[in-house]
Amino acid sequence: MPMGQCMDLKIFRYAYAVTADGYVIGGSDPGQADNPFVDVLIGTVDDPELDPDNPVFAYVAPDGGSGNAYFYYASGDGLVAGLGSGVYWWFTDTEQEADAYAERDGDSFIVCFLAGTMIATPTGEVAIETLEAGDLVLTADGSAKPVRWLARQTVSTLFADPLKVMPVRIAAGALGDGVPLRDLSVSSDHALEIDGVLVQAGALVNTASIARRTDMPEIFVYYHVELDEHALILAEGVPAETFVDNVTRRRFDNWQEAPEAPILELDLPRVKSARQLPRHIHERLAARAELLGLATRDDRVA
Repeated sequence: MPMGQCMDLKIFRYAYAVTADGYVIGGSDPGQADNPFVDVLIGTVDDPELDPDNPVFAYVAPDGGSGNAYFYYASGDGLVAGLGSGVYWWFTDTEQEADAYAERDGDSFIVCFLAGTMIATPTGEVAIETLEAGDLVLTADGSAKPVRWLARQTVSTLFADPLKVMPVRIAAGALGDGVPLRDLSVSSDHALEIDGVLVQAGALVNTASIARRTDMPEIFVYYHVELDEHALILAEGVPAETFVDNVTRRRFDNWQEAPEAPILELDLPRVKSARQLPRHIHERLAARAELLGLATRDDRVA
């Protein structure tokens, strides 16, 4: 297909052959784990937006040919597509190994902080992306705990569901006086501790003091902190959960560096949606938004 017919072009660093259930095929044949296609150009056909009823795009892979592919699902920083005749490729910017799993972003959680988020440590706040294994961080109860793993997840917005991948921005002071200290951006499924409840950020959205961001680049990176236990660290002054292995570590770019020890989850109730949010928390957040001079979604409807 002439490249003039393609729009919304992107080059993925790699394309791996995967099984029908999303596992990278081992071997050294073209497209397999030890010999992936590189610098693969893709673009949607005729229209810059994928049609949900016919999600087809064009691809050109040096040494791998060209043609049309059928989008199946977003995965990490890329996507999985079918090329026909039982052939499936994982387009990604992250190097993979044999049997690596292209997990469906739509069926799993992205639970992380954005780069630049300030994390409390015994010697002061540091940007999350500068943490390393063995560094000490402060938990909400004032304890100093060593980082076991700093997880990194690259996200592509090209074909992803915005409700899943776009960060939620919590304005400074939206949760209380000086809480957070500065605007805090976390993934929608990342939980903050409020009144003894773990509340996922997406459940707090009121489109005013707490809103989904729309200003993210096509590709960005989330970070997550793992301790020896599921705990609450202080992110911009807000008690926020650390990593817990109720999702696979293979979702992260650097999963090969991760420990394999299980983690005991905090014994706290979890709120996953706005309808589960306790009324007193909802009312307090609305009052905070008004104090900050921001109208909530409920205010505009009223």
